[in-house]
Amino acid sequence: MDVKVINAFLTAGINAFKFMFSIDCTNNEPFLMDIKIGHQWEISGILGITGDCKGVVVFRLHKNLAKKMLEMSGLQYEEADAEEMSRELVSEFTNIISGNAISAIKDKDLDISPPLTIAGPNHQISWPKTYPVIAIPFSTQYGPFEVDVCFK
Repeated sequence: MDVKVINAFLTAGINAFKFMFSIDCTNNEPFLMDIKIGHQWEISGILGITGDCKGVVVFRLHKNLAKKMLEMSGLQYEEADAEEMSRELVSEFTNIISGNAISAIKDKDLDISPPLTIAGPNHQISWPKTYPVIAIPFSTQYGPFEVDVCFK
C-alpha cells in the first residue's frame, strides 16, 4: 500500500471535519483489521479506487457523530428525517474527501467510484480478499470514527 495515497485520504478527512464542522480529530494507532469479525460502526461511506492503486477506502462512524455533523452543517431538516439526512451527509462528506484526496495525489492516475453509504448495526462490507485491511481509528469530542483502507 502506498502511504502517500493513504495519507491523502486521512488528511482530506481530518480537514473536512475541521473546516466543514469545526470538529478536531486525533488519530490513534492503526491496526490490521480482521474482516471475519463484527464491528461497532453504524454508518460506512465507501469509495472504490481504480487506476495505479486498486481497492477500497471506507469512512466508518456512529449515528451520534453523523447526527452531530448534520446539526453543525446548518442544513434544515425535520427531526423525523434526521437519520436519513445523516446518511446522505456521510455520503456527501465521503465524496468531498475523495475529491480533495485525489487532487492532492498528482503523481498517480486514480479514479474513484461515487460513494456508497451503508447503514445499520454490524453491516457487511465485501472487502477484497487479496489485500490486508488497515484500520486507522480517530477520536473526536463527539465520538470516534475510523478510516479503513484496503488496496494494492
